[in-house]
Amino acid sequence: MPRTKRVSSRALLLLKTRPKRGSLVRYCDRIAEVLGEARGERVMIRSLHADGVERRSAVKWKNLKFLDDQLF
Repeated sequence: MPRTKRVSSRALLLLKTRPKRGSLVRYCDRIAEVLGEARGERVMIRSLHADGVERRSAVKWKNLKFLDDQLF
């Protein structure tokens, strides 16, 4: 009989609230675009840094916040 992986209710809540690929999110003090899932609890994002350079980085899901109704 195959084993099934148990998932806590908190983990299910996090899975439901993850932003989809291509959506805009807030990461620290900048707006980023979600590129896709990375390994573990991380996601790849593309953001524009203060020096004007576009960078891709892997960050934790819990550090991303959905955008409010207003961007600025």
